[in-house]
Amino acid sequence: MGQAILHVHTTFSDGTATVEEILDEADRHGEIDVVGITDHDDTRAFERALCWKAAHPESRVEPIWGVELTIRAFKHLLLFRCESPFPSAPPPKFLSLRQAVAAAKKMGAFVVVPHVDTFWIGLGRQRLAALAEPLGIDGFELLNPCHGSDANVAALMALNCRHERQYGRPLLAIGGSDAHHVEDLYRVIVEFPGRTPADLARALRDRTAVPRWGPVSPPPSVRKQLRQHARALLIHPAEQVRNRLRRR
Repeated sequence: MGQAILHVHTTFSDGTATVEEILDEADRHGEIDVVGITDHDDTRAFERALCWKAAHPESRVEPIWGVELTIRAFKHLLLFRCESPFPSAPPPKFLSLRQAVAAAKKMGAFVVVPHVDTFWIGLGRQRLAALAEPLGIDGFELLNPCHGSDANVAALMALNCRHERQYGRPLLAIGGSDAHHVEDLYRVIVEFPGRTPADLARALRDRTAVPRWGPVSPPPSVRKQLRQHARALLIHPAEQVRNRLRRR
């Protein structure tokens, strides 16, 4: 079984580690096959990840294309593309849910709803249940440290059982570390048959990718946590506004 760490943030959005630091750490781990970086509305990390891979051809670690897209009402979607051709840019921010899923499907990306029940940014269980099949949403994060209670996981599993009874197959139930620090990378590990990004893509399509909780790691320092919050609330939004103004 291969191992993937998904839903990872870098200094291109509100993370505290660079692309190189994340991939170096995954390489040192020795058992990670795929890393899915999903910065907020930004895919520049993927180009840096490809440069890292070119400089480390002996490493088993393979990056895949990903983004955490902000849609209307500040809800979030994860998009993953495991194989080329890779998109040159993510869809624009603040599309409707229907428009965002349609844009992702046009790119050939998997659509995963992250942190389903997290206040404000989560899509919510009711909307997921009602809209996943009609819109073509592939799956959701069953395991995410932001909503990692046993009760929440049980409720999402029950939702997926109802979906399978109604539509004949379950939604893709995976997970992500939602890592903003190197210390958080292994909080959730997705296991899949094989080792390559193509194998992961097959597992996502076949619903054979399975998430599990990773080892508990020491929390990042208070200083690092404060730096991350500053990036999330002030620095990264200001960078996005400046970039949008430059494009105009």
